[in-house]
Amino acid sequence: MLSRKIKKLKNWLQNRKNLQLFRLQLAEDKQKTAAYRVVLVSHELSATGAPLMLLSAAAAILADGGRVRVLAYMDGLLRQEFEALGIPVFFHPAFRDNAALLNEFAADCAYAVANTVVAYPAVNLLKDINVLWWIHEGQVIEKDYIARFRKKKIRPDLEGTLRSAKKIAVVSDYARQVVGRYNALADVLSLARKDVAAVQGFEPKIPREKIRIGMLGAVCEIKGQDIVLEALRNLPRDYRAQIELHIAGRQDNDFAQALLVGSKDMPEIFWEAPKQGNELWQFYRDNDAVLVASRDESFSLVALEACMAYRPLIVSSHVGAKFLVVSGKNGFIFENENAESLCQMIIRLVDCRDKLADMGRFSRQQYENCGTLESFRQKFLDLLKK
Repeated sequence: MLSRKIKKLKNWLQNRKNLQLFRLQLAEDKQKTAAYRVVLVSHELSATGAPLMLLSAAAAILADGGRVRVLAYMDGLLRQEFEALGIPVFFHPAFRDNAALLNEFAADCAYAVANTVVAYPAVNLLKDINVLWWIHEGQVIEKDYIARFRKKKIRPDLEGTLRSAKKIAVVSDYARQVVGRYNALADVLSLARKDVAAVQGFEPKIPREKIRIGMLGAVCEIKGQDIVLEALRNLPRDYRAQIELHIAGRQDNDFAQALLVGSKDMPEIFWEAPKQGNELWQFYRDNDAVLVASRDESFSLVALEACMAYRPLIVSSHVGAKFLVVSGKNGFIFENENAESLCQMIIRLVDCRDKLADMGRFSRQQYENCGTLESFRQKFLDLLKK
């Protein structure tokens, strides 16, 4: 108990010291000229989907002549990426619910972006600023956040904020089905990925012997690896002999360990470590197709990256990026949580062995049509200034 109090005191002192420094940096930032100023509010700065897209948004603002400031509830690895662009980053837990502090650091900004559903307090607390609430979540909004907040009677009210927000962007039509039940004003701002196909040598791929299907992401219930294993067990023997499934992601939980033990009699399954950097791109090169089996995923950068890399897809009907898939042209969509439906889609993929390269080319067209940073930047700026 004493050690916990000491740690809490140390954190409080460090946050106070940081705030003194941040106020000096804020004064310097206010002196710099810009066509307009934007404050980006994020609950975290990890190198993951939503914060990475916020970095892309910041780059779009800079290219448009604007100036950016980032307010985060906690520090993270992505801070260095923002600072490399000349963007000041201020992090303090009080940015979550302290209206005075939040507005002190945002007062000279014309626009604001509250990033993810977690940053919803900023939508209420920021004053005299045009706020875009960029929601990256899907069904979890209702199943987790709203249900939990109702139970604990937390205020400010998330459900009320959803209903009253004047400007909301979601990442897919799938996500809009959830948010639209509370607010009809939600626009779709799909995610994007930098095109590295030429640098990484991506090209359409013809399977050699077995068709390699890749899955990326933490091994957990929401990602649906258990559904995939059940589907593979349902495959006819001759089809099962024609594929390999490579699953790359964190396996540090009971769910993952149970799947590892339960799949020991399945030689077609290969469990791999998480992939980052060059290992990530190599994973796409090595696999002939990509599978996204999530029970609920508002978008899926993995699906978008697969299209960029000329790879066919199989995706769940509860994946927001399913709009990238045209059935039979570059992949297949299976019914969410339905192992038999997935089994049938794998059979269809195997039957298309000789067409996988052409399917990969269609995937690439889908990426070029709606997944490039160039298309994202203009739509983001239009929504920001709306």
